[in-house]
Amino acid sequence: MTRLPLLLLTFLLGFSSLLAQRYSGIGVNLFPNYSHRRIVNLDLNMIGQADSLEISEFARPSYAGGIVLSYRGKKAGVQVGLNYSQTGYRGKRTAIAFNDPNRANFDDEQYSFRAQNIEIPFSVLFYQNLSEKDDFFFSLGSGLSYNLSNQDIITRFNGESSAREVNTIDSEDFRKVNYCFQTSMGWEHKLSQNMLFSIAPTFRLWLAGIYRDSLLNRNLYQFGLRATVRFDRELEFF
Repeated sequence: MTRLPLLLLTFLLGFSSLLAQRYSGIGVNLFPNYSHRRIVNLDLNMIGQADSLEISEFARPSYAGGIVLSYRGKKAGVQVGLNYSQTGYRGKRTAIAFNDPNRANFDDEQYSFRAQNIEIPFSVLFYQNLSEKDDFFFSLGSGLSYNLSNQDIITRFNGESSAREVNTIDSEDFRKVNYCFQTSMGWEHKLSQNMLFSIAPTFRLWLAGIYRDSLLNRNLYQFGLRATVRFDRELEFF
């Protein structure tokens, strides 16, 4: 019987230590990245088309940014955000066909696809203390996105000059809601008593294709450097 009070005391001490030095915070983050796509082909008759797309499509500069809310202890924490995001991919720069009316003014053209989304990313973070003001962290998480619009962008070139044509795609074939896997590892530095800065290489893969129902689909992904400035306050428990 003497073991039960001892176990209960050990549990209470452990639980109280978990509650010690808990912080909640709010901040802003910016995620410049390169976005690309993964071809998903479910039709053996479209292998040639899929192979052609693999060699003709490339990553494009993209970005995301917004606000972030956090809750953390000494060794772990959780984080959720609300972001605006532009992502997509681009094609190879090619010569304009001789029978194209634009050939009179331009020599080359390049195609890009751009998706504009609202994102709600969320992650669990694990911290390792490096010094009084510095922590290393690793995160795993997921997220949801809502597709706002999609554009085909054609940039035409004539020497050093260029012109861009943007066409919004109004199609119900695009998936409105998507979800992702994301991971990162980075460094967090305490700038002052309540202000922190972190920077982390981050990878995010959207697990559903951009089209709702297509045998030849694309999964978008992003890799970049996420920077966050956050204001924390210590929580008091009574």
